[in-house]
Amino acid sequence: MPSHEAGLPCHTLPVPSTVIRRKMALLAIRRIAATMVDYALVMAYVGALVLIGVSVRAAGFSLTFGIDGFAGRAVAQLAAMAVLTIPATMWLASREASERRATPGKRLLGLAVATRSGETLSRPRAFARSALKLLIPWELAHTAIWNVFTWPGAPSDGLNMVLFALTYLLLIVYAVTLFLGTGRTPYDRLCGSVVSEPARPGGLTARAHPPAGSGR
Repeated sequence: MPSHEAGLPCHTLPVPSTVIRRKMALLAIRRIAATMVDYALVMAYVGALVLIGVSVRAAGFSLTFGIDGFAGRAVAQLAAMAVLTIPATMWLASREASERRATPGKRLLGLAVATRSGETLSRPRAFARSALKLLIPWELAHTAIWNVFTWPGAPSDGLNMVLFALTYLLLIVYAVTLFLGTGRTPYDRLCGSVVSEPARPGGLTARAHPPAGSGR
């Protein structure tokens, strides 16, 4: 007998699409929390680099060099990439391409990343995914920040605004798409990856396709 004929309000019966949307929203929140954990670990690494730099300067060594010209400015940013963003990107990628298929943040939140067919990401694909997620937004912002401190008030101020806008736009798009449809971000779609719970406790297979009714 239909619920409304039995005198029960229709809303007491869960609507499948509503349940799916709720689960996808919870998954998105867990992914954001996992990212925050990973970024906190990256910032701890940044803190370690700062301590090393302070210790070296205290020992009487200078790490500064001229960055007035374009060449010096480019070398300075490349050096920062070599010791910060590239190692961080490679570390995150290595965790997602590992047997556990998860960064520390994902492991803490009970998530794993895999291909759409449920296989472990290859190292090149995992690096591309982490580069799109981390390295590119960070370096867009870092380029503008380097410009601000190196050439304050220069004609490049307009370019800096564009770089900052692109950075925030990427982060907003990444965050919003977690809550839309299947929750696959642009870097997930470009790299053919899916983030979900492991198929079983202690298992390695992440669900490669969303439940029926959740969209594509």
